[in-house]
Amino acid sequence: MPTVETAVNPATALKLEQMRVIRAPRARVYEAWTNPEILAKWFGPANMECPRAELDVREDGNYRVEVVSTAKAIAENPELAKRGGFAAGSYTKVVPNEMLQFTWDPSWNPGELSLVTVLFEDVRGGTQVTIRHEKFLTEASRDGHTNGWAGALEKLTAQLEA
Repeated sequence: MPTVETAVNPATALKLEQMRVIRAPRARVYEAWTNPEILAKWFGPANMECPRAELDVREDGNYRVEVVSTAKAIAENPELAKRGGFAAGSYTKVVPNEMLQFTWDPSWNPGELSLVTVLFEDVRGGTQVTIRHEKFLTEASRDGHTNGWAGALEKLTAQLEA
């Protein structure tokens, strides 16, 4: 099973970076981030799903992705029915098949506007996806997003390597 690497730089501790090699061509991995129908199949932390994704993938274009707990997760823990929400923002930089950068304004952390950069690089065996997420307001938010992105990368890998 591929591993997710997470690094936190103590000098700027309120950011995270995760990398994953996915056995799929770079154009296909990029499409999974830019096609709302594909993104909705994998986006979100473990035990959550994305019922709706709206993407206008161009510089200054807006996006909105919704996440809710899966029915299975709620059956196991009814308190999870209260989890979920949406993240919205705008694309600040788009380089097809190479990079997406966008602001991240999650409904579960009102007032926290952070920045996400996703890099796509050809490597032996597939595509390396690197997620850099920075400008968190709190360590708790950074740590929560660390878990969320790890789950999303796991689901993305399963989607594309199936």
